[in-house]
Amino acid sequence: MVVGWSAGLGYGVLASFTTPFTVDADVVTALPLVVAVMVAWWWRRRPGRSDSVVQGEIDGSALWRWSFVWAVPLLATTAWELYCYTQLPRNEHPTLSALIDMLDSTRAGKIVAVALWLGLGFFLVAA
Repeated sequence: MVVGWSAGLGYGVLASFTTPFTVDADVVTALPLVVAVMVAWWWRRRPGRSDSVVQGEIDGSALWRWSFVWAVPLLATTAWELYCYTQLPRNEHPTLSALIDMLDSTRAGKIVAVALWLGLGFFLVAA
């Protein structure tokens, strides 16, 4: 766990040296996404995996219920974003992207943001 967070912080340091919307930043962002897709694909295709439901996996009806767990926060966040986007003055109603821009405007903030992004991605892929 310590090694994983250290690697995430190290990768955050690497990402903090990039400028947004450049090829370097795109590559630094794409690499963890490619790794996550490859790990998820390998996990689903690993040898010895049965096609039947394995203990701990979610069956169809439970998957339908879990979709509500994801849908409710997603809809609430979307509604909040739209509300903030349409209100004036904008500095009193910042959107999430404006708040995140304030966080990664500093090198330390960018390091923390990238490490948290990698941690969340690891949790979603490994869980």
